[in-house]
Amino acid sequence: MPHRMRAIDIAEGALLADIAVLLQLLAMYLPVFDLLVRFLIPIVLAVLVLRRTFAVGLMSCCVACFIVVVLSGFAFVIPMLLACGAGLFLGLTMKHRLGHVPLLLLGITSGALVVCGLTVLFSLLSGVPLILIARELERAYQAGFAFADFAALRLGFGSWWRQTAYPALAPLAQMTLVYWWALYPAVIWLFLCPVVMLMYFTTNFCVRLLGYDVRAFPGGRMEKLMVAGARRLLAAGRRYGLV
Repeated sequence: MPHRMRAIDIAEGALLADIAVLLQLLAMYLPVFDLLVRFLIPIVLAVLVLRRTFAVGLMSCCVACFIVVVLSGFAFVIPMLLACGAGLFLGLTMKHRLGHVPLLLLGITSGALVVCGLTVLFSLLSGVPLILIARELERAYQAGFAFADFAALRLGFGSWWRQTAYPALAPLAQMTLVYWWALYPAVIWLFLCPVVMLMYFTTNFCVRLLGYDVRAFPGGRMEKLMVAGARRLLAAGRRYGLV
């Protein structure tokens, strides 16, 4: 039998959904805060999942995305949905005390699959063929090699570039163009590695500051070194009047 939500669950979910919407509006009208908001919205949803249940967090995510669509259209709903989804994922996994390595691998892999799925969906809806990615890669390859050739000639390494470096790099670049469809998810996966780790660290640190009992990330000696480094930066800022 599904769990019935109490009035306090609905009220708290609506309140935190409003906070997420306000953060999204802040990013829309003050783009300088856009990157900061991408790390704050997951904290809001993670706190909601830790305080209540995943169902309440999912309801709050749907309400927040609906309000964003009503206020600004569909253009901003995808970034909002990605940030809310990250918060739900982190809140659920931290609530069940999932290990750091499985959490990161699952988060990075699922994020890469979502980005690739959105790419295919955008291609189908807009009518832009996916082969366009290969064409853009080919243009970038030609421009990059042309610039490298020009720079090598200017620096006096023209013979080395044309006789040694170019013959070694050209087949690799051609293979990349042929198998771009397999390398694209791999590049997205590698790009998301530091993003997911940083988002997990900030969310984990903030929920622990709020008093929630979750696994400390990174924990141990590494976290002590990071805290000591942050304290030194603050001390240097105070010394030079920056803080």
